[in-house]
Amino acid sequence: MRERNRILAAAAMLALVAGCAQQSAPSATELAAEEKAIWDRSAEWMTLAQAKDAAAIANTIFLPDAITVFEGVVRNGSAEIQAGMEKEYSDMPDGIIAWTTDSVKLASSGDMAWETGAWTLDPDGAGEAAAISGSFVTVWSRVDGVWRVAADSGSSPRPEPEAPADAAAAPAAG
Repeated sequence: MRERNRILAAAAMLALVAGCAQQSAPSATELAAEEKAIWDRSAEWMTLAQAKDAAAIANTIFLPDAITVFEGVVRNGSAEIQAGMEKEYSDMPDGIIAWTTDSVKLASSGDMAWETGAWTLDPDGAGEAAAISGSFVTVWSRVDGVWRVAADSGSSPRPEPEAPADAAAAPAAG
């Protein structure tokens, strides 16, 4: 019995040591493959967005505890994200969203990454409303071998503040 306990203890200790040991960093080839996987997931996401499939986006692209921040509106969790997208799709039934990725950077661990780029939203498709555009950053996390969004944020450029009318008429200091 003692011998069996020693063997079990030794096996448990080996498992603990193996679990705590640092894993080697991914190779450049592995990192490049992961980067491509994120580009592909982003393209998949855009296809779902253009199809206005809020449920698929919220439940397959985003993590359950993801967060989005756009123009000061914060949405926590996939349920809030889905509800927000459904409202936007309802408010803009002819709206068209698209984005381009400028870069994807992976953490050296290979399980986190961030994507940056530009987005454009035409709120009424071919209608009269002007399209708006801006920049975004998306944080990706690799969970169970699948890249999913942990955080997504974007904004559109703010117009330059106008100078006060009386500033132009002020006399030059002399």
